[in-house]
Amino acid sequence: MSKAGQKIGWLLRWASLACLVGGGALWALSPVGVALSEAKFKTPDVFWKLFPSAPLLLAIGVLGLIFGRHEGRGLAAKVGLWGALVGLLLVAAGDVGIFHLGVDDTYIVSAPAYRAFRMGLLLLAAGALLFAFAETRGRGLPAWAGAPFAIASLAGLLAVARDLGPFGAALWAVFGAGWVWLGLAVWTGAIRPSSRTVGRTVPPGAS
Repeated sequence: MSKAGQKIGWLLRWASLACLVGGGALWALSPVGVALSEAKFKTPDVFWKLFPSAPLLLAIGVLGLIFGRHEGRGLAAKVGLWGALVGLLLVAAGDVGIFHLGVDDTYIVSAPAYRAFRMGLLLLAAGALLFAFAETRGRGLPAWAGAPFAIASLAGLLAVARDLGPFGAALWAVFGAGWVWLGLAVWTGAIRPSSRTVGRTVPPGAS
């Protein structure tokens, strides 16, 4: 690969990691944003109109994870990442449909935008949990990086599965913080080829 290609690849990698951290931080601060919107504008809608930036930034970060390393990643981890990506896009699309386009004002009974938003949240949390478990089990992530992200993903799944009030908002923030943790872990080089990859690339008896 040419030096220019290497520089572009380096920039894309770090840009995707920055998006992972930035998107997770915005997600984690969502409860604060809702509270400020309600205090300032007497409605949370102002915040939710700005919210799509969080899932879109996370989507860029997830794309970086998907294409950043191919070797050694098991099927479950890949399915988890792709599921999380689709979930993020559904969340962004659903939010835009609800708060920008007013789709559900026209289709009140079916509420397609709200359904897409909810389905996206569930798919995102489930995909993140699957990725965290599979990647940690396959040693693609060390336990110190994978276990907190798995716990945060479980918190996100609980937060979107049912209305838990203020406790659900706290779980939502924990889920966002989990993405920040994952981004920082990747930034430090925590994601690495799994032991299965090493076993395939080193001939038996070689030392």
